[in-house]
Amino acid sequence: MPFVKVLRNGQITLPKEVRESLGLRDGEILEVEVKKSQVILKPKILMDAPDGGELSASGKKKVNEALRDLKKGDFAKHRNIDGLIKDLNS
Repeated sequence: MPFVKVLRNGQITLPKEVRESLGLRDGEILEVEVKKSQVILKPKILMDAPDGGELSASGKKKVNEALRDLKKGDFAKHRNIDGLIKDLNS
């Protein structure tokens, strides 16, 4: 298990193998949770609410389905936009 050091302003650097195993990239958002004496970091996806402030029932359903797929690992990764477009068109 790798170790990290807490730096000035409470900053830590997650080891490369940890970031890679979680698929984390620069700029991603993590939720910080404290349970007993443990610090738990959870990747999060933040979305702006639509102008009306609420998603429709079908919009909520689609978001929940997408989140379930993400948790199951049921998604494709692409290195660039061309790969994504090729996959979408196939």
